[in-house]
Amino acid sequence: RQTSYHGTVPETDREVPEHWFNDKKFVDAMIDSLSENGVLATQVGTAPTILDPRADLSVFRHRERFINSLEANPKIKSIFIYEEAHCGFYEPKAFLVACRDVTCRRHWYAETDEIDYAIYDRIGGLKDGKPSLVHYDGATQRSFQAPPRAWETVYCRREPEPFECAYRGLDKNAELFEFDPENEEESSFEIRMSKNKETGEDEVGVYAKVDMPEGSYLMPTHLAASFEVSDDSMENVHANTQIEGVDKATVIEDFIDFIDTHGHPSIQEGSGKNYVEVGGSFMMRISEDPEEANVRRWIPSHPDGGRPKFSPVYDRHRHSFDVFLVASRDIKAGEEVVKPVGLWDI
Repeated sequence: RQTSYHGTVPETDREVPEHWFNDKKFVDAMIDSLSENGVLATQVGTAPTILDPRADLSVFRHRERFINSLEANPKIKSIFIYEEAHCGFYEPKAFLVACRDVTCRRHWYAETDEIDYAIYDRIGGLKDGKPSLVHYDGATQRSFQAPPRAWETVYCRREPEPFECAYRGLDKNAELFEFDPENEEESSFEIRMSKNKETGEDEVGVYAKVDMPEGSYLMPTHLAASFEVSDDSMENVHANTQIEGVDKATVIEDFIDFIDTHGHPSIQEGSGKNYVEVGGSFMMRISEDPEEANVRRWIPSHPDGGRPKFSPVYDRHRHSFDVFLVASRDIKAGEEVVKPVGLWDI
């Protein structure tokens, strides 16, 4: 993986060559110089605050134009922002990482222990046993994965406002309907058995016990408890079932089947993350008839398809975007709650 690092400060009160940030040809040339999975890392000035104006009208307009150039380049697949307070300045400095391969997200969103092991494996330790890096480890990388709120605030001051900015927080006016299998009176849902009209087999269905308005959150507590499993973990589990001379463990095969049936990949393409529903929501029937379905994910598909290359909103709320479901229309008491096919398709 090739990495290009630049240490400029794109604030208009500094002596910065104009072409470094505003010349599209220069930016494109830097990107073209990278390998297919190359990474561009650069300092991009002082970190913003929630009081900053729209970026393209502020002292950081060079930075905004630079980010816009990266967003417009088809070879750039993902862009990340993070802040570092150990640079020797009075204020934290911001850094940008741009990747030519979307699987860069898999490394950026890696777990703490993965990063710690990678540091140990690739850099090694010191003879005195102290850490090789003073200000960076897996926990630090974890903090970089969600940009500070100021980046989200300034990003959402763009005009027109980016689509995902309408989903920066849960709708406080929307109702929440929970499934409580231990308290039927308090539960808003009930489980019923019925016969499949085509196969004649028994099947489970989830039914509403009360009226649920469009936009209401369905089983949010259960969905928030969805467990996360990486592509690497799934490959390892599958590989264990293929080892010759070892009896197959039914429990492992059942576990794999459950994940394949009730899990879905993250909408953060390239992250290598999957989420598996383990609460009452996994019992909702799936229908190919869009008229029958009455459930959708909380954040709809982006109008441009996929997620933007650069979006502090997606980075800050990626778990919520990957698990929460809402009613796609009014659901009447006694009506079955049904998911559509392709619910989590990007």
